[in-house]
Amino acid sequence: MLIDNSLLKILVVDDEHQNLQVVINYFKQQPYNILYAPNGKEAFDVALREIPEAIIMDWAMPIMNGIDAILKLKASNVTKDIPIIMATGVMTTSEDLKEALEAGAVDFIRKPFDPLELTSRVQAALRLSSSYKEIKIQSKEIEILLGKEKELLEKELAHKDRELALQAMNAHEKDHFLSSLKSQLVEIGNQAECLTPINKLLKNIDNQLTAEKSWSNFMMHFEKVHPNFFSKLKSEYMNLTTNELRLSAYLKIGMSNKEIAQVTGVETGTVKSNLNRLKKKINLNPKDSLRDFILYR
Repeated sequence: MLIDNSLLKILVVDDEHQNLQVVINYFKQQPYNILYAPNGKEAFDVALREIPEAIIMDWAMPIMNGIDAILKLKASNVTKDIPIIMATGVMTTSEDLKEALEAGAVDFIRKPFDPLELTSRVQAALRLSSSYKEIKIQSKEIEILLGKEKELLEKELAHKDRELALQAMNAHEKDHFLSSLKSQLVEIGNQAECLTPINKLLKNIDNQLTAEKSWSNFMMHFEKVHPNFFSKLKSEYMNLTTNELRLSAYLKIGMSNKEIAQVTGVETGTVKSNLNRLKKKINLNPKDSLRDFILYR
């Protein structure tokens, strides 16, 4: 992994200013941008403003010690991914190491600094910082792709729902036409001498003119688009009637009150009354939206 050192910031947090000079001297061959803070409180402010790639954090400092500073940095969404190396010449036991790592430090180094050790640990922290950045970029790209995929799926679902609505409306129009045709044939049959051909036509019309057949066909296509919608709804609200389940399906595919009225052959006011009755049956509050409840199930 290639790292452009000229762009990298390292924050040194230490109440003894000479330790800053030590770090600068160790990295004089590497053109890092070395930042400085004398205590944990100022370190948080500098980190929040500059977003360094790595932090070398002293443990014992006035105002705010290193552990408290790490905890504060890790609690912020802005600074939580900055790798922190805990540095100390006093707190050097294995228990101290455990405490520092549990607080959020990624590494631990003892003072006085060994040049090779310090360089190696800082380089490791910088590589870790670079990896975090790459992961964030990749995660953002994945998030964008998932968002586009979700948008496409929603568009496809909306298209299928509209097809279902048109299918329901076309079935109603067909039944209405067949009913009208049947009435005309009956009227003609009353005046005809031979009723056999007309009776055959009437029988064919009756075979086609079956509301339950249209509903079964609609349900078959609806369940392909919205699997288990009816079974889940009936399991939660067992007292729903067949007509109320139909009404729920029409709401699910986004049909307006006017379209529902057209399909069910009733007035728009009746549809509103039926919707209010359904709303009460599923225990929604008056201010709740029945359409939203059905749409997002």
